[in-house]
Amino acid sequence: MDELSQLIKKNIKLKYSSTRRFSEELGIPQTTIVSAIKNGISGTSFTTVCKICRTLDIKLIDGIYPVVMSDNTRNMLKKLSQLDDKGIHTVSTVLEMEYNRCKNNEDSVINSDDIPTKYELSGFVKATDD
Repeated sequence: MDELSQLIKKNIKLKYSSTRRFSEELGIPQTTIVSAIKNGISGTSFTTVCKICRTLDIKLIDGIYPVVMSDNTRNMLKKLSQLDDKGIHTVSTVLEMEYNRCKNNEDSVINSDDIPTKYELSGFVKATDD
């Protein structure tokens, strides 16, 4: 599945909870949307892809990289453009770390057994102080 199809699938689930609801909202057959997600958008008409992306606020940056342009994203980009080189480096570093964390955990579910207790954390801190 290509990057755009993954982003479409994710945002349909977040905003509409099902492809059926999304297809009803757009007036596009559900089979068309499911096929575009499963097989990639290359076999889907340009008009349909544009309608899907516009409804989900997905924009293509440089015609390649799909991005959801929410108000939050616009606000972050506006602030990013005001930073100096040190600020951009800091934001890029944190962004890369969070991206890797999310990519590595996207298929896993957080289990309460995986969260360390206060006691376990204090043992870890003590061990690193030695």
